[in-house]
Amino acid sequence: MAQLLRRLDDEVYVEYNRFGLDGTDLPAWGSPTDEMYHFTAAVRLESWDAEPEAADGSWTPVSSATFVAESGVVAILSMMDGKGHDFLIGPPRFEYGVSMYLREPKPGDGHATGDCEETWLLRFWPIRDVFDPIAHAAPFSYIARGVLYYSIDLEPEQFVQPPSRREVPVPVSAVADWASLRVDPDLDTFDGWLRRVYRKAEGAGVGVHEWLCAAGLDIADGVDLTPASCSPPHVRPGRFSDPLIDRYYAEQALRYGSLPKEESGVDRLREAADAERIAKELCRGDSHTFSVPVDGRGALYVPPGVSRRVWRWEDDMLGGELMDGGLTVDRQVLARNPWTRQVLASGIVTILRRDPQRRGDGDTVWYMARDAEPHEAARVLCAEATWEEDPDQRRALDEVAKEKLIELRATYRSRER
Repeated sequence: MAQLLRRLDDEVYVEYNRFGLDGTDLPAWGSPTDEMYHFTAAVRLESWDAEPEAADGSWTPVSSATFVAESGVVAILSMMDGKGHDFLIGPPRFEYGVSMYLREPKPGDGHATGDCEETWLLRFWPIRDVFDPIAHAAPFSYIARGVLYYSIDLEPEQFVQPPSRREVPVPVSAVADWASLRVDPDLDTFDGWLRRVYRKAEGAGVGVHEWLCAAGLDIADGVDLTPASCSPPHVRPGRFSDPLIDRYYAEQALRYGSLPKEESGVDRLREAADAERIAKELCRGDSHTFSVPVDGRGALYVPPGVSRRVWRWEDDMLGGELMDGGLTVDRQVLARNPWTRQVLASGIVTILRRDPQRRGDGDTVWYMARDAEPHEAARVLCAEATWEEDPDQRRALDEVAKEKLIELRATYRSRER
């Protein structure tokens, strides 16, 4: 039986009755209510571990589709007002199904502003692993033109072509392998907290609402259990209509003793709140996280949930102890600096979010990460083996590029004279 993993309530201002799903290859969607062109819709996003049964009778089915997710994170996109909250549906490079339902708004839908004219339900579930190292893990630059930064025209037969066969078997994972597709009752998220509350209420022989009231929470019987309704009054500052942003804003005040600057903007606060929530959802309860630098092309934005190899200088600790307990998967020590007693180490990690405590420098960006799990590391190792260049072919290509580069420089010098 399919199990609900997580859900998120959001609102989106719809223009010309069209919206998109960021993180998918789906075309724009719309409401079947043709007479409305500009309106606010309450949106409930749900992630399931398998195809769920049809929603209850209060919902009207609208449409369904399948798509491939690049990162496993989606968001509602409107035409003019940006996007809604990021929502983790599962692992990257999976094929997913999605079903859309429609109903009249009810109290508590969306952000509970009372302004919504429709309520949508979008349910996502994984179908199969579709990782392909050719299509999804191609290097940024695989021919001499991009490497040399000169406009050197090569003949088509001189381009380095993708391998006709893969060097290693392509790994195929199961749904149960992934942390983002398994219920972890001890996860430090709202859903994890709610599961623990259900267990405690069941152990006490009372309903959840009754148990929450006995614990000191002012919540009416039957009210939807959301981050807003389950927050005690001192962490509900009421500065923002969006309860997820409001909750994050208040939690930062409790954690650091002062409220973050409102001048940072609602969009920045939404990004920070989403990043923190999704980073927790990508981990298991006992996951160890640490900070790593990502350098070079593509470093500016690495989506959460994506696994890749990273390199960093570490202190060469006495007894071979690891600097922060991380970077253990396919760990390689590539160089040693005896003067500073440091080692250049490489390993495979899964990216969780930008590190808010460390600023990048140049092409280096710091991310919070955890060690990749076996099925995640298998994808990286497969991609590395698939795109490994043949040394003889590379040397031949370099010789052609060098000849053309010499000709190009000679042409420039003759023009300067």
